[in-house]
Amino acid sequence: MLLAGIFGAVASEASKQLAHAVSFGVTLAMMTNLAQMVYWKSLARKGSRVHKHGPTVLVLAAVPLTMLDLTRHVLQDGGMWNAHMYRPGCPHADARCLNALGVTCALATYVGFAALITGVLWSANMFAKLRDRFKRARLRV
Repeated sequence: MLLAGIFGAVASEASKQLAHAVSFGVTLAMMTNLAQMVYWKSLARKGSRVHKHGPTVLVLAAVPLTMLDLTRHVLQDGGMWNAHMYRPGCPHADARCLNALGVTCALATYVGFAALITGVLWSANMFAKLRDRFKRARLRV
């Protein structure tokens, strides 16, 4: 759909519905698989409960947060929920025209991806690895 917009093509309603449905399915599969991977890695982690299960909790919290807007799109496309993100009659086509649901969905998406990134990096022990590399780099100077 992004390429269609770049080249000036207009997407039909059916192609938007298909894109929303495919995006929903792929995102849900990817998110739940990441949550499973982080959980299984947490079983081998040592430390406090927070250190051991914190990444899993963050990634699990990210699943519904990132899926909220996609779910709204799919339900709206299917005619099951008439929930629009923008205020009717607003002259702008950007964030200034978001209604309460639009703000909620946008915020949930950003918070969800922040939780996902933090949980995955924590699970991979990237914070400790970066700290150690930074210490080694400072000792060389």
